Parts: sequence; structure tokens; C-alpha cells
Amino acid sequence: MKYLAVIILGLLLMPAGVQALTFMSGDQSVIDTPIPDDLIASGGTVTVNAPVDSLTVAGGRVAVNAPIKGDVIAAGGTLIINGDVGGKVLAAGGVIEVNGNATNVLITGSTVRIGKDAVIRRDALISAGDVTNEGSVLQNLTVSANTFANIGTAGNVVFEEVQEPTLPLPGLFSILAAIGFLILGLILVRVFPAPFAAVVRGVEGRPVVLTIAGFFAIIISMILLLIVAVTIIGLPLAIIAGLLFIIALMISSLFVAYALGDVIASRTGWKPGPTEVFILGFVILQVLIFIPLLGSIVQIIAVSLGYGGLLHALRTAWTLRAGGEVV
Repeated sequence: MKYLAVIILGLLLMPAGVQALTFMSGDQSVIDTPIPDDLIASGGTVTVNAPVDSLTVAGGRVAVNAPIKGDVIAAGGTLIINGDVGGKVLAAGGVIEVNGNATNVLITGSTVRIGKDAVIRRDALISAGDVTNEGSVLQNLTVSANTFANIGTAGNVVFEEVQEPTLPLPGLFSILAAIGFLILGLILVRVFPAPFAAVVRGVEGRPVVLTIAGFFAIIISMILLLIVAVTIIGLPLAIIAGLLFIIALMISSLFVAYALGDVIASRTGWKPGPTEVFILGFVILQVLIFIPLLGSIVQIIAVSLGYGGLLHALRTAWTLRAGGEVV
């Protein structure tokens, strides 16, 4: 149960094998008409009021009020699932409620509740601060939490009590590393403003798509490096490419930090310079990363999104230089 958050995040970033996808994004995304397709949605608030084949969603507040034929894969601050789900529910967030039926449930969050009318046809695996089960889990209910109230029913219950950390403060090495990355980010912002801004534009424009693409690109990159490294001729190339890959992973979250600061500044009406924007986003991102459990999720998302944005910017630059059209 210790690494459930990381496992769920990996599943969150793996969409089901489909032939077509429908994308939707915006501050307030509302689905009022049925979508016979697999939907990927993001926004400050996402509300699903009509049936969808399957749903992958990220937002500040997500409400699913209609039946979902397949799986629901969700990440956000508040996740409320009122509709019945034909497949599994994979969710990571703050407050999560499952009030509809589902086949399997894998959830990590701060507060998790299975509503009294919910029926989980197979298993539920939950890791959270506070967990309440008011519904019915027909097979196994496995919970890792600080507090657990089992008001409903379950075929078999396994509860692992997790104690709150007494001193959730970062160590000296983590603080020094964060300061080092802050300085590196400021150097990149000042010395390479145009390339840095190109990556940030992609991160801000297509966060969900680039997070998924970046996650898979990291896995593929590692596999390709291993394949190249097994030959004597390819070993030197693999070493050089491996160093570049490590550098890309190390700086990827810096682009996300700037994008985070830029979004916050624009929403509040504040108009700071590039240096202030980066510092604001970097500090907020580091605070999130230092939070136990949530920090692992935030860090993986930030690295995946930044790596995806970096590859997208390189692809765009290559296409423009070749005289092609960017899509």
C-alpha cells in the first residue's frame, strides 16, 4: 500500500486502447450531450451530464453525473462520481466521492468516501488520510489510511493504519537541491528566453495531452537507450543520449514551474516579470512536492508534462525549419 499513489498515477496516465478520442478543455468544461467516444477533458471545473464511452479527466473540481460505459480515470482537487461506471474507477486527488456503481475502484487522496448507494462489484483499493465506506463492496476492500469508518458492507476487509508523519519537513539535501534548481531555472529564463518560452507555451496549451505523451515518451526513451546500449558500437551513443535524457528529465519540471506561475499571475491580474513568474511557480511547485504522498504524484506529473512539452517544442522547431506546417 505504500506505493499505491505512484501505481495509480501510472494507471492515470495510461489511456485505454481506443481507435478515436475526443478532447475538451477550458476553465469550465460541461458535457451536456452524449459522446459515443473516449473523452479526455481538462479544466478548472469539469461537469459530465451526459453519457460517455470512457472518461479521462483532470481538473480543480470534477463532477460525473451521467453513466460512463467504460473506465473513469480522474485527477483533481475534488472528484464527485455520481453516475454508474461500467468499468473501473482510477482516481487521485483531494476529496473523492464515489456515489455510483463500478466494477473496481483504485483511489488515492486526502478524503475518500464510498456513498451509501454505491455498489463496487469486485474490489476497492484505497489509500487516503480519511476513508469512509457507506456502500457495498462485493469482494475485497483494502484500505490504507489514518482513519477508516466502515459503515457499509464488504466481502473481505483489510485495513492498514497509517500514522501521520511527526515532522513532514524536507531534509537539508532536498532544500539545497531545490535552491540549485531554482538558480538553474533563473539562468535558463534569462539566458535562453525564447526556447524556454516555446516549451512553456506547449505546457500551458496542452497540459493533459503532453502529460500523457511525456509519460509514455519517458518509458520509450529508456527502452530505446537500453536497446542501443547492448551493442559495442551503440554504447558510446547510448551514453551521450543517456546524459541528454537525464538532463531533459532534470529540467523538465522547471518549465512546469514557470507555466504554473504564469497561470496564477494571469488569474490574479498581477503582471510581474519573467523572473518573478518563475520564482512564484517554482516555490508553489516545491511546496506541493514536499507534501507526503501528494508530492510523489505532483512530481511525476510535472516531469511527464515538462518532458512532453520539451519534445513538443523540439518537434515544432524541426517542422518549421523543414518548411512544414505545425499541427
